[in-house]
Amino acid sequence: MLDIFETFTMKKKVLITGGLGFIASHLSDILAENGYQVIIFDKKKTKSFNKKNKLFVGDINNINHLIKATKKIDYVYHFAAVADLYLANDNPLNTLKTNVFGTINILEACRINKVKKIIYASSIYSLSEQGGFYSISKFSAEMIVENYAKKYNFKFICLRFGSIYGERANSFNTIQNFIKDAIYKKKIIRKSDGNEIRNYIHVLDASKLCFEVLKKKYSNSYLNIYGPKKVKLKKVLLFIKSNISGLNLRFSKKNYMMYNYKFNPFTYKLRKGKPIKLKKYMNFNASIKKLIENEKKNDVKK
Repeated sequence: MLDIFETFTMKKKVLITGGLGFIASHLSDILAENGYQVIIFDKKKTKSFNKKNKLFVGDINNINHLIKATKKIDYVYHFAAVADLYLANDNPLNTLKTNVFGTINILEACRINKVKKIIYASSIYSLSEQGGFYSISKFSAEMIVENYAKKYNFKFICLRFGSIYGERANSFNTIQNFIKDAIYKKKIIRKSDGNEIRNYIHVLDASKLCFEVLKKKYSNSYLNIYGPKKVKLKKVLLFIKSNISGLNLRFSKKNYMMYNYKFNPFTYKLRKGKPIKLKKYMNFNASIKKLIENEKKNDVKK
């Protein structure tokens, strides 16, 4: 059986941990379209796998898997993580093991195989007072990435993601779950007053920015990825309601969202963070309508 690297040409090689996930799967498509040789590192194959790429089935908690996967790799995007805010806080030990020690394994593999640059998928929660163990894990990993890169002389970027929406969303994606509840349950119950403010960004726009940071000018820095406009959550839910007849929409006077921030991302100082932007972004309302239409089609198929 041929080693997965033997068929490669001299094109730049990129490894994406958690590469079958929400943002990472879109990024892998962009990389492939732009001539990069993409290796997906994930626990198992899913529907989002692009057959043009290579798949390495492995676990970031197994350093031997990572040492093997990073051989002859130029750049690593590290997306593999416990990313569900509430799941992360329900099982803090697993969160720290995966998000912190898993990241250390990747950094050690990068050091051994002399990877040129690592791009770490963090979160705007990393410096937030909210987020609990999820925030702790992301902040810890950022500091470890920065110091590992400095000590062993490779480049790093920490990408702090805000609120992402769009196709291939994971099971805990807020916008996607609102749409599913609206279509299948005919009701959305928000456990807050709906006055939270978010800067939503479509996953395709976020993925374009992830690709952009491969350029040499982006090195050894923290970059914030969020949408260009502040949007009140209540307005988003009312827009969904206007597109789905018979929807029961309710808010709570008491805020039960114990780990979530109220405003995004302007309630705390972001360490070294500066925004990275596109000239043109996906239209939010049009994109939401498309997601609703897609979910309705899925419902008919069922």
